[in-house]
Amino acid sequence: MNSAETVSTSFRASKDKIERIDAVAAALGRSRNWLLNKALDDILEHQAWFVAEVGKGVEAADRGEFASPDEVTATFNKYGA
Repeated sequence: MNSAETVSTSFRASKDKIERIDAVAAALGRSRNWLLNKALDDILEHQAWFVAEVGKGVEAADRGEFASPDEVTATFNKYGA
């Protein structure tokens, strides 16, 4: 990414949170900026996946595809719920 493609922004975070960010960045031998961009990339990727998966579930529900009561019970029993 070159500087022509970046935009500066700011946000507020607790002192403790910034200290933790800086500690992780130092442990990785990276800058705070690098770590924050990596974190943003990771969360954006995860959120895109999550939204897509929820969409698939909604589409399945719209088609009437639901788990049967026996399937629900078996899953609950499997995980001790």
